[in-house]
Amino acid sequence: MKCSKINDIYDYIEGSLAPERTQELERHLGTCPSCRRAVEDRRLVAGAASGLPPFAVPEDFTDQVMARIAPLKIKPPVWLIILAFASAWLAVASVILLASGKSVLGIISGASHSLWEYVKGAAVFTAKAATLLTLAGKTLRPLAEACYKGFSALTSIIDPGFQALILVLALGLVVSLFFGMRKKLSLGE
Repeated sequence: MKCSKINDIYDYIEGSLAPERTQELERHLGTCPSCRRAVEDRRLVAGAASGLPPFAVPEDFTDQVMARIAPLKIKPPVWLIILAFASAWLAVASVILLASGKSVLGIISGASHSLWEYVKGAAVFTAKAATLLTLAGKTLRPLAEACYKGFSALTSIIDPGFQALILVLALGLVVSLFFGMRKKLSLGE
């Protein structure tokens, strides 16, 4: 057997080492003076430590220690941040230029054309969305007012338990319609 690990020695001293491993270690201790000395030293330390009075840590010990530690404030110089940012953009631009095989003016021209197409598309989309929202507002407001008046009239006529049942059924219908339309729209129908 080769010499024991320090964790095995501590487990042996504490009595928490597995029985077969304990027997193996004891056989080794009979032949190895350095491990025997290590066990004796550790037993002396453990005995001395167990003879000490219990150490009471104040409740605010962590706060006291943390208050004494100065916060580490390392602020990089602004010029270094700007240099790193510019270097990263230059590297990206160089890779794009090399990968495209085009001239710088060709890339700028293509990018400005693509950017203009995106801006035009976004403007058309925004206009259509605004129109759709306006129409939805004009349509849904009278519908919501009619529903509110109808529910107000029903609350005076129908029992509250039956009202809850109607609301649950209506909610279920709306949810099923939503998921049905979502499935239909995702299939492209």
